[in-house]
Amino acid sequence: MAQKIGSRMVVAGRSDVGCVRTLNEDNFCVDAGIGLLVVADGMGGHDAGEVASEQVIRIVQESLSKPVREPEDSPREVSPAQAAPGVTLDQDETPTLDDQRNPVIGLVYRAIHRANAEIHTTNWEKGYPEGAGMGSTVVGLWFPEFSEQAIVFHVGDSRLYLYSRNRLLQVTLDHSMYQQWLSYGGRGVAPSQNILMQAIGPALHVTPDIHFQDVEAGDVVMLCSDGLSGMVAESEIGRLLSMATEDNLDEISGALVEAAKEAGGKDNITVIVGRFL
Repeated sequence: MAQKIGSRMVVAGRSDVGCVRTLNEDNFCVDAGIGLLVVADGMGGHDAGEVASEQVIRIVQESLSKPVREPEDSPREVSPAQAAPGVTLDQDETPTLDDQRNPVIGLVYRAIHRANAEIHTTNWEKGYPEGAGMGSTVVGLWFPEFSEQAIVFHVGDSRLYLYSRNRLLQVTLDHSMYQQWLSYGGRGVAPSQNILMQAIGPALHVTPDIHFQDVEAGDVVMLCSDGLSGMVAESEIGRLLSMATEDNLDEISGALVEAAKEAGGKDNITVIVGRFL
């Protein structure tokens, strides 16, 4: 069912296990109260990928529900994982709100680092070596009521697209070996598209991409896991998003999921579609 986020946008989302897998490790959240949209794609299978994706969303949601504080009031936050035997953390590599130009960007940064720290600690407690255990991607859009711009953030290969002025734009760039290969000119043999350079949980350090995004009335945004973006051509995504109105977002999100399933549905499929008012 579509939800209205204040006077700014109407949103609908859904998640499907797909045609091959038996476990859905994706999760998504639409929090109209704080203007937050999040998609998380868990990894780990029986190592609890679905737990990781749920945990990422819960922590981000909780963190962004708190009032924004000025930088000087915000103490340095340290990952609890540094307390684990054999794990050290250079304090100088842990940015605080003092290192951020905008306290709102800093709040998102800290939310993601808190999620990473908690999942990483859980992995360590279960005996996983660095780089292993459960994890999750995350992609989100936050539209605080006091901001004129949306904030986009992501880690991993879940994506955010913007359909604006009859053009489809991939706003996020995957944190994957394949995307890095493309960025460096695509020379040599292409690596597999599903090898991530970073995700939330497996490693002690994570570097999220966070930025402000201008949007206009009539623009359409889509957040999705790679179970959709990896199966459906951008031309078809653009065609479907071009038809989105305030009244048919449920149908558009359903059509996107069905398009991924018709293409094979090899992975879990999760999508949020929103139209700005």
